[in-house]
Amino acid sequence: MKASRVVQYLLVCIAVALGLVLEANADCPLTRPMIEGTNRIFANRDLSGNYVPKLIQRVQTGEVLHMICQPDDIVETTCQPDNNFNPPLPMSCMNPMPATAINVTDAFCPTTMYSIGYTINNQRLELYRACYDRTNVRALYTTHTVYGKPFYPTRPDVDFSLDNVLSPADARTFTVRSIYGAFRRIFGENQTYIPNNRAVVINRGHLTPSADYLYKDQMGATFKYVNVVPQFKTINDGNWEAIERWVRGLIRCGGSLRIKTGAVGTLILPDTSRPPVPHCAILGAETKNPVPEWMYKAVRTSTNQLVAIFLTYNNIYAPERPSAPKFCEPVPCPIFLPNTAVAGFTYCCNGTNNFESDLMYATMYALLTYLHTHTYVTLLLIYCLHVLHSQSFQFPVKIFASPSIGMARSSRPM
Repeated sequence: MKASRVVQYLLVCIAVALGLVLEANADCPLTRPMIEGTNRIFANRDLSGNYVPKLIQRVQTGEVLHMICQPDDIVETTCQPDNNFNPPLPMSCMNPMPATAINVTDAFCPTTMYSIGYTINNQRLELYRACYDRTNVRALYTTHTVYGKPFYPTRPDVDFSLDNVLSPADARTFTVRSIYGAFRRIFGENQTYIPNNRAVVINRGHLTPSADYLYKDQMGATFKYVNVVPQFKTINDGNWEAIERWVRGLIRCGGSLRIKTGAVGTLILPDTSRPPVPHCAILGAETKNPVPEWMYKAVRTSTNQLVAIFLTYNNIYAPERPSAPKFCEPVPCPIFLPNTAVAGFTYCCNGTNNFESDLMYATMYALLTYLHTHTYVTLLLIYCLHVLHSQSFQFPVKIFASPSIGMARSSRPM
């Protein structure tokens, strides 16, 4: 890594450190047993009296935690001067309310933006947002804020929820058996990409990872179909996991980072014909549930200073490292990542040039090619995008423009 890049990342770390709140100095420490033994929602009240989700571990003397089970079942516990809670933790209830995904207005999402969180007495406790293409069963990106924490509680064993966004049939296209059938249908009965209907080759890769949250309910809220894409398992468990761990490691002692994670493009693979014919890897009917070609994660400080942009090639069958797409100007990465297809070929991108506008162009281009409209209209829209792009038109979209508050399953915490 060049010396200038080393200095840059050191300055970023210093910037993060300036905003630290040392969790070890918490007046009433929330221990692992307290967190893992509680199924209620940890919440506070802001200065206006509105409920807000508790996102950090520190609890100051006199601070009141509002432990929510249902809107009519909220128990208060207070941090006492003797460093204990009264009433004591952990707390559980019989029927804790689940996180929901509701449609919200967001001009920066080209499809439908969902707020994932809880509604308590007409107040929204938002955990993250997901921009989702319902027509094509395709997650475009999510935004959230990750906070430092001293330990990682055990991930809850929860089912993925549909949230009335996609059908049970669409959800089944993520299952091992369905993926095997789709690959045989698309690439031929003798295809070798997926060896059988039991092999977990592609799984539901989280965009916003569960391990970025401390509390049990918040980790569980990431298990939603609006928050996953078809991702190759070895990549999910390889370079992608290394990137997620690196992000959390930056704020191990406290502070926060703003994250945008997304997927772009559709993976194209050759079939078994001679000569081979390329086909899009689409797991559902028609254009539904495409396997993305690239996955990206943009990391910024709480003051919006760029830390890093990672771009990973979602293709374990690539015979060699692909060229970086147009929207990524490669720069050295802050961590070592294996340069293999199985782990996921990864670039780090310069965010100071046209990464944002070029990425939006690529996303819009992909969406337009999926439109179920008259061919002439579709081609005309694509042509207009080409013209605008060639004239260096800057799409009015910023990587963090959307506000944030923040059945093949991976074997690792996501």
